[in-house]
Amino acid sequence: MLPVFQSDQVLNRCVPSANSSVPTDVLRSFYEILNSPAALEQLVADLYRTWRLIFILSFVSFMLALVMILLLSFATAAIAVTFTVVVSVASVAGTLALWWAYLETKWLLDETPIEQMLEETATNERWLLILAVFATLVTLVLLCLAAHVAKNVKTLAALFKEASGFIKALPSLYLQPIITVAVLLSLFCAWMYVVLCLATATTPEARQIILYTEDSNMTSVNKFTLLQFVELSWVRFGWWIYLIALVWVSELVLSCQQMTSAGALVDWYFLTSGRRDGGARLLLTSVRRLVWYHLGSVALGSLLIALFKLPRLALRLLGIKQKPLCYERGLRYVNHNAYAVIAIEGIDFCPSARVAYQTMESNRLHLSPINSTGDCFLFLGKCCVTAVVGCVGLLTMRQDPQLHVYAVPVLVLCVFSFYVAHSVFTLYEVIYFMFFHLPYLPASMKYEAMQCETLRYCSRQNVKNYTPG
Repeated sequence: MLPVFQSDQVLNRCVPSANSSVPTDVLRSFYEILNSPAALEQLVADLYRTWRLIFILSFVSFMLALVMILLLSFATAAIAVTFTVVVSVASVAGTLALWWAYLETKWLLDETPIEQMLEETATNERWLLILAVFATLVTLVLLCLAAHVAKNVKTLAALFKEASGFIKALPSLYLQPIITVAVLLSLFCAWMYVVLCLATATTPEARQIILYTEDSNMTSVNKFTLLQFVELSWVRFGWWIYLIALVWVSELVLSCQQMTSAGALVDWYFLTSGRRDGGARLLLTSVRRLVWYHLGSVALGSLLIALFKLPRLALRLLGIKQKPLCYERGLRYVNHNAYAVIAIEGIDFCPSARVAYQTMESNRLHLSPINSTGDCFLFLGKCCVTAVVGCVGLLTMRQDPQLHVYAVPVLVLCVFSFYVAHSVFTLYEVIYFMFFHLPYLPASMKYEAMQCETLRYCSRQNVKNYTPG
């Protein structure tokens, strides 16, 4: 009869306590069994246990971003300063929380004997260190941006005051972030479901096992069939494709939102029809135009933006000043502002991106303060939402004893929260680009767009000699 030792619960399993009289080699064998599952299986198991919490906190990030957008409608300097302070405090608090979690995990590992060390704890330490270092770098950047925004509070207040006026004239634009977030959350849930399916995608394989050889003097035993499940080879390469697909499809959803908002704003700018109902008819018309005419351009633009985002950021961080042919002719033109030109002119993505970039470059003296101040503040808002939700997720998940590597679900939560916040703040990005860059677009383009929209309105209303308002 085996002796029954005093046991402790470790990863939902009974393991002999270190204070009991169990031999060291036996205790080491128990922990080797606990460390035997593959790392991928542990990560997928953690995502499965936390998907409800990730979904709820992603929705909380949407509500938080929506509240910030509604407060921006007041467009006062005090609110701008308050937001800047809140962003700074939230980013610093999130960084300190990550460093504290890392130090606690490290101290726990230092005090744990080697034979009782869990691979999950070591993996948590590595992931928390990576996240803490990354959060520190991001916090330094955010503090610099916050200082830049604080110096231009008056410009920021005037900018969002004008943008808030357009939103009040088109309140139906608030439906766009709600629909986009619903689609994004559905996409994230479907993505996590497929991740679980890929992690468990195995094929049965049968092997014949002979327990004893024929030369043995023991009684002959028939062959036994061992059935084991083997991981498919293509699954290892499918992870990267599926990860890229998540980024692309998320970018596609956000691009559709920007294109729809830009189309509704163009119709509102050039036409007086549709203004009395809060722009609901203009929004539906823009959605129909997107589906019938511009879906291919949006798909191409979202793919190019997703592919070129990291290379362009790397070139900027490295401070490369030369202008290679590929960068000069392609990389620098790819940006979200092309959707506004598509909504005005109705041309493809690549020519629209070139026109948008040339418009910004030729009028840099007038547009640079607007772009830098507005983009910095909106980026601070996105990071604030991500930091707050990430802190809540970190403090909640680290208390769950069933999680193996809780740092990975926290990272997934931060990525989802940033996308959700981006979908809400994108509304202001489209507005201030449209109405602060529209006067600098080529006159021929504005005339053609006005003429096109006027003829479209006349054909619907059966009126003659109509002059756009």
